[in-house]
Amino acid sequence: MAQLRNTRSAVPKSAVPKSAVPKSAVPKSAVPKSARQKCKHTGTKFEELSAEIVLEIFDYLVAHEICNSFYGLNSRFKQLVSNATNVRLNLTRTETKLFRIFQQIFNEQHVISLELLYENINFLEIFSHPKRLQSIALYEVPLFAFENEIPALLDAFKYQLRDLHIVFSNMKFTGSGERAAQSFGYLLTELPFLTNLKLRSSNGVNSITYMPSTIVNNTIRSLTISIREMERLIPLLHRFQKLKVLTLYIYEFRGKKAQPAENIRYYRDQISEKTSMEYPAKFRHLNLHTMAYLGSVQKLLPLITPPTLFTLSFFHERAPVKRPIPRRQPPFLDGTQWHDMLKTFLPPTMKKLYIEYDDVDDTMSRTNPERVKKEFIQYYGENLLREVFFTYDKDTKLMSFDAHFI
Repeated sequence: MAQLRNTRSAVPKSAVPKSAVPKSAVPKSAVPKSARQKCKHTGTKFEELSAEIVLEIFDYLVAHEICNSFYGLNSRFKQLVSNATNVRLNLTRTETKLFRIFQQIFNEQHVISLELLYENINFLEIFSHPKRLQSIALYEVPLFAFENEIPALLDAFKYQLRDLHIVFSNMKFTGSGERAAQSFGYLLTELPFLTNLKLRSSNGVNSITYMPSTIVNNTIRSLTISIREMERLIPLLHRFQKLKVLTLYIYEFRGKKAQPAENIRYYRDQISEKTSMEYPAKFRHLNLHTMAYLGSVQKLLPLITPPTLFTLSFFHERAPVKRPIPRRQPPFLDGTQWHDMLKTFLPPTMKKLYIEYDDVDDTMSRTNPERVKKEFIQYYGENLLREVFFTYDKDTKLMSFDAHFI
């Protein structure tokens, strides 16, 4: 296997995710229930488990976790690691031992999932012949590369790719933005088995979404996308005909918007996008991440709430600069306001509501969770609420509310 050449600029380590699993530690969830029960009731030691069960455990771990936990134990486990058949490989941390000796441990034909930095994009070529790679995650991708390189690179995997995750380093498109939109259109129309798509950027991916309304997708079931302007949601959601799970990262635009150049305005005026939901979205689960408070959420929900909605999870993320909140009237503590919003915008099919805030400060009264819980029960009635959980951790400043409806 040829050694990779790092031909592009270095990427900060903070730009890519890090594994939460420490060295030589196997999470309990990684061990199938059948294996745990067998060990408990028969006194079987872990190292005495059959090869089939051990390989099943490996399916729950990424490659460097398998190496750190099992490769050096003994000759049997060394052989089992080498024979792992569903390898999920994370090469975003290029200084790791796994990156340097990967070809000595795993069979490249057994890799089903790959994560890597754009600077090492040529590594994809190694996996273009075996037809097992089903999931690709690319980090720190500049938009010019998305315009010019990504579709051609993905073409080798078009009949096997199920999951695609792209995190952009910038959203600076060339010309009118048409080439960026064409690359987005490629993802929607030329990957016939793609079911899970994630497109993320701290600035939102609005600029690549301007496409003719004829470009639609009938395979993607789960979509994760970051948007900065709410008005882009209607023409965007129209394109996903079979969507079941929508995860949105909404970043509010603050400040005066600059007018786009004339060539950009001309291109966008010619594409004839859908501006109304003539074909309403039919997804069942909505996960909403935003730094906006309840007033902005009320404006957003009419755009993204289909009549088929089953669960809503709302995550309030910490703002880069802490904005002042009225001490006595923080909107997220008002159970009646949440009730009125749900009654107005959310359909009767709703079965679960989850709300989470990660920046609740010391003005949070210890009595407020119980008060909000009582308000929900009062307005909905005990016969409509099956379970209500409300917690506040003063150390982590995390507040969560979980309501299950009958």
